Amino acid sequence: MALILDAAWHVQKVLSLAGLAFALMGVSIFGWHFVSLNAQAARSDSGSIPEDSWRGPGAKLGLRIFAGGVILAIASMALSAMLPGRYY
Repeated sequence: MALILDAAWHVQKVLSLAGLAFALMGVSIFGWHFVSLNAQAARSDSGSIPEDSWRGPGAKLGLRIFAGGVILAIASMALSAMLPGRYY
């Protein structure tokens, strides 16, 4: 039983770190696409923020990855709440 609980705590830690990594990666991808499209628009004469910077395929991909990271972090918290205390 102790081996299963130890493995479950390791799974919880992996979920937590993976959630953080995915959330940061999603923010980075969204930011890259947002800034690059805004920089292209700044070079033109319009000077307005293009709609694709918020709703384009790159921004949607970044938001999906961010949402996946949040889901992994929530799963980690739920698993941590269900597991008994860890004693060293």
